[in-house]
Amino acid sequence: MKFLVLIVLACGQLVLSGTIRESTSIDATEPLSEDTEVLIEFDRLFNKLHYDIDYKLRIYRMQHSVRVKNLNAQFISRYAFAITDIQHMKQHAKEQILEHALQIGDTQNPCIVAANDEARRRATQAAKDLSIVSEKVYGEMATLTSVLFFPIVQEFQTNSSAFQWTVLDKLSRDNAVIHIQETLADLASFYMQNSNTVERVIATLDHEIEVFQDAANELRQSTWPEIDEIGRSYIFNMEQLIEEALECS
Repeated sequence: MKFLVLIVLACGQLVLSGTIRESTSIDATEPLSEDTEVLIEFDRLFNKLHYDIDYKLRIYRMQHSVRVKNLNAQFISRYAFAITDIQHMKQHAKEQILEHALQIGDTQNPCIVAANDEARRRATQAAKDLSIVSEKVYGEMATLTSVLFFPIVQEFQTNSSAFQWTVLDKLSRDNAVIHIQETLADLASFYMQNSNTVERVIATLDHEIEVFQDAANELRQSTWPEIDEIGRSYIFNMEQLIEEALECS
């Protein structure tokens, strides 16, 4: 009776997904039995389940790739503004110090030389500070992408691919000639257990994206002020250095 109930459930799923086709790609001289027709239809159902999952995963992967690309662009743009400000100030300080050195007629004045050396040191230090923040961002992003979203996508992809071989795997382990009803019942049970996989994919990946977004927002909030502060501090210190260099005589 249990087997019969499961087969009825399976047939109900077959009706919902489309009636059992009267003809198949199999070239046979004798008509297929109803049991083998159901077996073939199960193969189609599991492949359809695989396709639906795979299609949904492709959409999520594409959308997440765009999301990561935009996040990278935001960080790089923030760095670009800071680097540009530092470069402009570095050039401005160099010109100001050189102009003053020419005015006093001594470009090798120890005070002038010391000011130039300090300007180079501060530019180098600003670059190192930006690199440290960049390394932090890269490390955090690498960790996020290695533990969130993509591993889950891969797991779903692996399970989805296995659905394509479900019927063949079952036939490799069962005696479908003698125990075809039991085989169909097992397939019906397995299909019913996994028929909501697409919904689980959506719910799980939506949660993963939410966690990723929260982590990315926290990273932005913590690193953007650091990047801005490096640029501001460099400009402030260089303005002081220029004032001191203009006192050289």
